[in-house]
Amino acid sequence: MTTPPPPPPPPADTGPEPDSGPVDSGTDSGPVDSGPVDAGPPPGVPDRYCPGGEGCPDEGDGVLYVGAAALTVTPTIGPTTDVQTVDTNGDGEFNPADGDEFDDRNGNGTFDGVWIAGFGNGRAASGVNDDQWARAIALRNGATTLVLVSIDCVGYFKDQMDLIRDALADEDIDYVSVTATHTHEARDTLGIWGVDVGQTGIDPDYMVFLRERTVRAVRDAVAALEPANVQYARFRVADLEGGTRRFVGDARDPYIIDDEFRMMRFVAAGTDTTIATLLNWASHPEYTGDRNQLLSSDYPHWLREGIENGVAGPDGMPVEGVGGIAVFYQGALGAQIGPASDVRLQRFDGTPVETDQREAAETAGTQLAYHALAALRGDGVVSDETAALGFRTRSFFVDVQNRGYHIAFVTGLFQREAYNWDPERALIPGRNEPDILTEVSVIDIGRAQIITIPGELDPALFVGGYDGGYTPEDRPVVDTTLENPPDLSMAPEPPYLRDLAREDAEMVLLFGLTQDMLGYMVPEFDYELDATAPYIEEAPGDHYEETNSVGIDGWPTIRRQIEGLLAWRPGDGS
Repeated sequence: MTTPPPPPPPPADTGPEPDSGPVDSGTDSGPVDSGPVDAGPPPGVPDRYCPGGEGCPDEGDGVLYVGAAALTVTPTIGPTTDVQTVDTNGDGEFNPADGDEFDDRNGNGTFDGVWIAGFGNGRAASGVNDDQWARAIALRNGATTLVLVSIDCVGYFKDQMDLIRDALADEDIDYVSVTATHTHEARDTLGIWGVDVGQTGIDPDYMVFLRERTVRAVRDAVAALEPANVQYARFRVADLEGGTRRFVGDARDPYIIDDEFRMMRFVAAGTDTTIATLLNWASHPEYTGDRNQLLSSDYPHWLREGIENGVAGPDGMPVEGVGGIAVFYQGALGAQIGPASDVRLQRFDGTPVETDQREAAETAGTQLAYHALAALRGDGVVSDETAALGFRTRSFFVDVQNRGYHIAFVTGLFQREAYNWDPERALIPGRNEPDILTEVSVIDIGRAQIITIPGELDPALFVGGYDGGYTPEDRPVVDTTLENPPDLSMAPEPPYLRDLAREDAEMVLLFGLTQDMLGYMVPEFDYELDATAPYIEEAPGDHYEETNSVGIDGWPTIRRQIEGLLAWRPGDGS
């Protein structure tokens, strides 16, 4: 068992101490006999904000500066990397009981593979299909500087993100935000996809390499800052030929998909030369499938390539890219939004393309790039010479109620700090179970506002959509013939998260898996646990997501914090 760290002091320059857990939780979320815990300031009061906050004066010339950088973070598969040589049943997973074999290239008798995250255990990479990246957009206006980072990985814990921030302490940066694209074809960065369920998939050397490359990308982006103008564009996938399900589906009712594709293109001031294009859409990057053993960024690779370098259109003629550096930020992909079984992916000529193969990722990414380029050059583009910047951020504790996650903490599979519990004592739900420190933020860029969520948010929690407005026309919001369907009469009324954005925000973006990775965020009215083995076994019906969430109080805790942060304004107290 591990020894718990002492409760942390407030992080440097982050303001008030984080919350101790869910509201009205008493002492149940802390260690046994721990006594009352200072609840800290009310939910939503930021630890830090700019401009106008401490150390972040509201001053400057009003000019927007933007820089971007991209560095590969692809793991090395070399002469000493163990790879699977025999996959008896072709399932893409190493299992000696099936007769599978591996090449012990380092001669230590152990399969030391490059373990791919997502799907099942034992997926050892045998090569590289396309690179994984750390990509960063740096923005400065007046005295406010922030950097938005996107890493091609399945998820990235707050603890690791804070190490990136620590390494950048010498830079003139007010805030660094880190998003994971959630690709299911990259190396394990969370620890639960090793050769089997009891062994980590983490390689400490790779985690250092990933951090150092990300830090370098941020530094390069800041060093490249130059005066810039900004363009805003968006489109709905539902409005394209073939509709939403040509690209993406929903594996869980209510069948609600945030299908809006949102973009910001930053160009050198007074020119049409692209510095960076910010891309925001929601779908699991798992189109290549669970049998794939080649490292990949999945569809974001083809999307970014198309935006930068161009694609072939429906008629086969080339469509020019916009250049610069394209950076993809994942959206609200909870409920397993992605290449579900009812997706009707097809080539431009109408030929069907089956998912679970590399062509599926290429088709989805390339076609999305084509439509994004059309939107960037269409009538709906709005251009501004500058964009005001701002952010407010809040750290707080979340109670981890998931018993599977408890095991991951005790065994060291989760390599992050846990607080307010005693691992030497019995795990008692509600009395001795760990808290983790997480973070949410609200980021303003001109006409746009970004809401960050530390996990996989069900899109219904962002857009609502219970009226069918975000459901394909040929599919009901709820299929009542399925077992244990959600009861829409219990669904919440508006306003939903997007509705709480600032009134003058013309575009609201949701960055999922940002600042942390806490698993799925499930609507409260549809949160179902198995009666005998909660969090370990699924409740009847489609309730996998509950088994991969921090707990039943997780989303309500996060929701209170982000709603408070959205409502907060300078002068409300700190």
